[in-house]
Amino acid sequence: MDWHVPGMVCKHPSSERGGINMYRKVWYEGPDISAHQGYVDIKRIRDGGSRRIGLRVGYGRNNVDERYIVNAQACVNLGVDVLLYWFSYAYDTAMAAAEADYAIAWAAKYWKKCPIAFDFEYDSVNYARKRGVSVDRELATDMAIAFLGHIRDAGYIPVLYANRDYLHHFFDLGRIRAAVGTVYLWYARYVPALLEGEAEDIDIWQYTSNGRMEGVTGRVDQNRFYTDFAGKDVEAGGQEPPNLNILAFQKAANQDGYRDQTGARLVEDGVDGPKTQYVRAQIQLRAKRSGKGYMAGSRGHLVRWWQRRCNEILGHNQEVDGRYGPRTRSETMIFQRRLSIKIDGIAGYDSIQAAFYN
Repeated sequence: MDWHVPGMVCKHPSSERGGINMYRKVWYEGPDISAHQGYVDIKRIRDGGSRRIGLRVGYGRNNVDERYIVNAQACVNLGVDVLLYWFSYAYDTAMAAAEADYAIAWAAKYWKKCPIAFDFEYDSVNYARKRGVSVDRELATDMAIAFLGHIRDAGYIPVLYANRDYLHHFFDLGRIRAAVGTVYLWYARYVPALLEGEAEDIDIWQYTSNGRMEGVTGRVDQNRFYTDFAGKDVEAGGQEPPNLNILAFQKAANQDGYRDQTGARLVEDGVDGPKTQYVRAQIQLRAKRSGKGYMAGSRGHLVRWWQRRCNEILGHNQEVDGRYGPRTRSETMIFQRRLSIKIDGIAGYDSIQAAFYN
């Protein structure tokens, strides 16, 4: 039964949660990412067919993933749903509950409701051992209940990340669900296809850690979502301060005379909304060809903004003079190479987007 093929309808028991269809469908695929992937292009990931992206919020005692804020902002602005997760270093239930509260606080900056997973792995067990705690099945299950119970109580969707070994030796899934209620299972198993028995109770299958996809440099985890969380993500809206990079872009675009699709100046709110995206689509900052070389082409406030962002991101010191000449073209190509964007020396839609979130 080739039930793991995207788009196929799969027949198997629906699990002990009860009340849902006996027939389940592979809805969509998507990666999960963290600071380990460095810069990723959320737009290219979305345009490649990923409706939902897993984001590591953080780990341990409120250590926020270094790329969480920029990745979360990009997902909100581009309309991409998320599966958030917190990598646990807890070794008692109080620590696990605190980690849940950290995850909730950071999730709430962008979403009022979305799936949040408890990610407790071998590294978590080793961390506990070095502090004199041996994590057994009872303790791991109690910590999962503490974490996921807080997620549920805050109005988010509880998800347990586990592999085959952890479901046998660390997590009592029946006891977790008896205590918490509905808990979705994110199952890590790197095989071409799952056995029918394995497939009965999973909602997300992480099927490889060696995936390749547009928008991500290097290898990335990839997942198949068998439960459709669509419509369950609710953006927080208005709680996050404006993105100052976007705000500076909006001001520069207004000064250069760009107008949105209604003919109005951009609202300077630091949000990459539809009108800002419309203006961004009109912009192609570039040098002018001159014989075998280049001379200054685009000029103005947006060029100054671009030169400043290149300096900030690359750590370079090109002159911020508002003239897009050979040096700015060269810096743009270095920027594009570093962030895995098409290398053409032109500051257009995708390059500007990258400058918003880095």
